[in-house]
Amino acid sequence: MLVEKELGILNQYLVNSLIDDKNRISDDICDYLCSKSKRIRPMLVFLFAKAMDIDLDDKVYHLACSVELVHNSTLVHDDILDNADTRRGKVSLNYKLGNNLSVLAGDILLSVALRELVKCDSVEAIDTFAESIYLMCKGEINQNFTIGKLPTMEEYIQKSEYKTAELFKAPLTSLCFIKNKSVKDNVLSFARNFGIAFQIKDDLLNILKNDPTKPVMSDIHNGIYTAPVLFLNDDIGNVINLSEEVIIDKLQSDRKYIHKTVDLIKKYADKAIETISFIEDNQYKQEIISLTKNLYEAGIYE
Repeated sequence: MLVEKELGILNQYLVNSLIDDKNRISDDICDYLCSKSKRIRPMLVFLFAKAMDIDLDDKVYHLACSVELVHNSTLVHDDILDNADTRRGKVSLNYKLGNNLSVLAGDILLSVALRELVKCDSVEAIDTFAESIYLMCKGEINQNFTIGKLPTMEEYIQKSEYKTAELFKAPLTSLCFIKNKSVKDNVLSFARNFGIAFQIKDDLLNILKNDPTKPVMSDIHNGIYTAPVLFLNDDIGNVINLSEEVIIDKLQSDRKYIHKTVDLIKKYADKAIETISFIEDNQYKQEIISLTKNLYEAGIYE
C-alpha cells in the first residue's frame, strides 16, 4: 500500500485526538476507533495529496483525522439504529455499553472531529463538513420515511449520494480549500461518483452471501430496496407486493440483476476516473484508479 506509512501516522493522530478526554468510556471509544478498518476516506486524502504533489503537513493529517472520526461517529449511531451487535468482527459499542452511552460515544467522536477540523484553519473546510454532515443526516431521515416503499432509480442515487458520497466529498474538497488548489470542482466530481459507486457496491454485498463481514439480506428484510431490487422491478413489476423470500429467490436465481448492478457501479466508477484526468500520471493516481476499479472488478460478484 502506497500510503501505509501515512495511515500509521494517522493512527497516532486519532489516539492523540482523544488523549485529553478521559472519562468512563474513553477506553471503549479508543478501542472502537483503533479497531482494524480500511480507512478508505483518509487513504484517499493522502493519495490525492501525493498525486497532486501536496505536502502532507499537520493540516492534512488533521483533515484525515477529522473525516475518520466523523465516519466512526456515524457507524456508532448506525449500529444503535440497526440494533447491531457486532462491528468489524468485534462487539459493537451499543451492545457493550447500551444505547444511551453509545449515543454519547458517537457524539464525543463527532465533537472531537470538529475540534480536529478547526486545526485545519479553513472556514471553507468547516462549512463543507457541516453541509455534508447535514446531508448525511437528511439521507438517513429520508430513508427512514421511505421504508417499505420502492424508490425510483433517481431517488436511490440521490440517497446514495447523501448517505455515502458526502463523506468522500467533504475531505477531498476541503483538501483543495486548505491547500489553495483550483481543482476543487474536479475533485468534488470524483468524490461524488466514487461515493455513489461505493454505496451501490455496499448495497450489492447486502444481497450476496460472499462477504462474511457484511450482513446478508438485512436491507430487504428491513424494507429498504436497493439497485438489484429496482432492476428486478423493471422486469416483473409490483415487486413491492412480493414476499421477502420470493424477492430473495428471484435475485439469487437470476444473476442478471446482480450483473446490471455491477454495470451501474462501473458507470459511476468510470465517471470518477474520468474526472481526475487533470492529474499528471504518477503512482498515486494509478492507485486511486485501482481503488476505483476495484469497486466493480472484485470477484465476489461472480
